[in-house]
Amino acid sequence: MMWKVHNGRRSMSTALVYCGTSDGFVIGADGRAANPVTKQVESDTERKIFTFENETASVVFAWSGAVKAGTSDFVVSLLQETHDLLPRLDFNGVSFAEEFSGRLKDRLRILRTKDSGKCATGIFLSYRNGKPWISEICVFKNGSTWDCCVYAEDSPNGEIDVVSPHPFVPSVFEKPTSLIEATDVIKSYLDDCVAQPTAEIGGHVHIARFTHLGFGWIRPPV
Repeated sequence: MMWKVHNGRRSMSTALVYCGTSDGFVIGADGRAANPVTKQVESDTERKIFTFENETASVVFAWSGAVKAGTSDFVVSLLQETHDLLPRLDFNGVSFAEEFSGRLKDRLRILRTKDSGKCATGIFLSYRNGKPWISEICVFKNGSTWDCCVYAEDSPNGEIDVVSPHPFVPSVFEKPTSLIEATDVIKSYLDDCVAQPTAEIGGHVHIARFTHLGFGWIRPPV
């Protein structure tokens, strides 16, 4: 499936936005973490952008949506599962995202449900064999368990992609001409998001740049 800009996304529990070009990536997110049951803000300095690196691949990833779920006996965290699974993957294969999705699917089956619908979106920005790549994982409820699949996977197209838009901040942009311009647009967009906070979006904005030279914070998390 070819990667494309998604214009019909609904707001989730993170203002997550990125841009990928042949020169690298810029990715940013807000810092608000809210309890989905009580709707209370638990933190405004939550880190949502993470990194992984081994001999064959470098990955930057972030999740938006319901990143934790469980019962009174156990909790499944998409962030923790990602940290656990990435070191076990074969990045020399045809699709690391397919392998990751298959392993995550096995973990999610423990979560039983009668509901259906999308729960979370995972964005994975990576360099494999020196080439930039984007993978998107969709986590959803299938009527009996939690489930997941690879929603999109392709090389960067240079567009700014708002993964989970703010309900009141416009998120349509012209294609930037450089990573510097993309950084400025992403900064401005996220600052506008947290200036109009919602129950699930707000707090400290953190932004990073990721190229073949490595990962670096433009605006670090607290």
